[in-house]
Amino acid sequence: MLSEKTIRELISTPVFISNASKLAYMLHMSQKDASQELLLELLGHRLRQWSSKDVTLSVQRDLPSLKWRIKYARKDLVRQSNRSAARELTKSQMMAGMEPHVSSQSETLEALGRLPELFKNANTRDWAESVLRVGKQETMIQFHQSPRQFANKLVKVCKYARQHRHQQPNSNTKELHILSEWNDLMVDPDTDDNCIQAFINSHQDYINEVIINTSLIKFQGKVLKDFAQAGKDKYTFNELMHTQYIKLEQELKENK
Repeated sequence: MLSEKTIRELISTPVFISNASKLAYMLHMSQKDASQELLLELLGHRLRQWSSKDVTLSVQRDLPSLKWRIKYARKDLVRQSNRSAARELTKSQMMAGMEPHVSSQSETLEALGRLPELFKNANTRDWAESVLRVGKQETMIQFHQSPRQFANKLVKVCKYARQHRHQQPNSNTKELHILSEWNDLMVDPDTDDNCIQAFINSHQDYINEVIINTSLIKFQGKVLKDFAQAGKDKYTFNELMHTQYIKLEQELKENK
C-alpha cells in the first residue's frame, strides 16, 4: 500500500490530472470523483505491486512506465463503464420486450437457465421467464398487469437479480484483457517503444509463456528486456500478439 505522501505526489502529477480530467468528461462525473476512481483503479490493479519508493522514483524521473499505467487505468475504467452500460441496456431491452441486439440470444438462453437458482418464488420465476420468452405486452396480459404494475415488478426483479447473480469464471478473461490492452496500445498514435516495453514488463509471464516461446522469435530475451533494440523480432512479436487476439476472440464466439 502506498503511503499518503506518495499518493499526494502521484495525484499531483500532470499525467494523473490530465487523465482524471478525461475520465470526468467521458463518464460525466466531477473531477473529484474521477480522480478518486482513477486512484482506486491504480491502487487495486496497475500499481498494486508497486512500492512507495517505486512510485516516487517514477514521478521524479518522469518515467513512461508510470504514465502508461495511469493512462491505461483510465481506459480500464471507461471500458468497464461501457460494458456495464451495454449489459444493462441489453437486459432492459429483453425485459421490456424491445428488440434486443443480435448477440443477446445466448444471453437470453443463459438467463432462462439460471432462473431456478435466482428465483425461489415460483410466481416470480414464471413471470421473469414469460418476459424473456414472449416480451412485455404478452406478459402483461398473462399476469393481468397494468403498465405501472409491470414497471414496478420489473424494477424489483432486476434489482433482486443483480444482488444475487453469481458470474461464472472465465479462464480466458484475463488473456483477452491483456490482448485488448495490446490492441489499444497499437491504435494509439502516442505509443512508442517505451510504452511497449512497459506493457511487456507488466505482462512478462504471459508473453514469455504464450507469445514468444516460439522459433519465430530469434532473440526472445531481447524482446522481453530491450524491445527497442529487438530488430525484426519487434514486428514478428506484433504479428503474434495480433494473431493470438484473433484466435482467442474466435474461440470465445464459437463457445457462446
